[in-house]
Amino acid sequence: MAPRATDQPWQDLDLVMRAAAYAADAHRGDLRKGTTIPYLSHLWSVAALVLEHGGDDEQVAAALLHDVAEDHGGTARLADVAKEFGPEVARLVEALSDSLVDTDAGEEKAPWQERKSTYLQHLADVDERVALISACDKLHNARSVEADLREVGPAVWERFRVQEPEQHLWYYRSLVEALRPKVPAALGEMLQRTVAAIEELAQRD
Repeated sequence: MAPRATDQPWQDLDLVMRAAAYAADAHRGDLRKGTTIPYLSHLWSVAALVLEHGGDDEQVAAALLHDVAEDHGGTARLADVAKEFGPEVARLVEALSDSLVDTDAGEEKAPWQERKSTYLQHLADVDERVALISACDKLHNARSVEADLREVGPAVWERFRVQEPEQHLWYYRSLVEALRPKVPAALGEMLQRTVAAIEELAQRD
């Protein structure tokens, strides 16, 4: 017998839809780097991947909210997420953030290399719930880079603050190494294949 909808761990649709509305408000006007694509497209794509790979309602909500504190409000925003969505969603969002300074208030993030190195060290200690969302986030980012490399070539790197391809390749290779042992096999394989495709395209250019 097929399970009833209420038996599914991701069926708290109210939590998910509230998270979607909150993210839409927080990221209002935000676009994907160097494009006219609303940033919400990334958040929904990550949430869909989390759902496809077995995430529960709190993980899906955190996927939708994974950049709100990092991009808009830092620790104050994180406290609001905890109030609105509970401690577990806030814990996941915090673990997915590589910076919690308030850029909206003019605070500056640490340099890219420092933030990414610290985040990679942090991934060694995260649990599988965090790793699943992080892998889905990085997979969607990597797929976007791959698609843009095929469409516009090396000009894609000009969209980023750090424009050296080798820096991005180092980061993606390191993410595969850190995340693959902690996530479902199919997800880890997709991330590895996508990063390999980026490497091939970058070398071709």
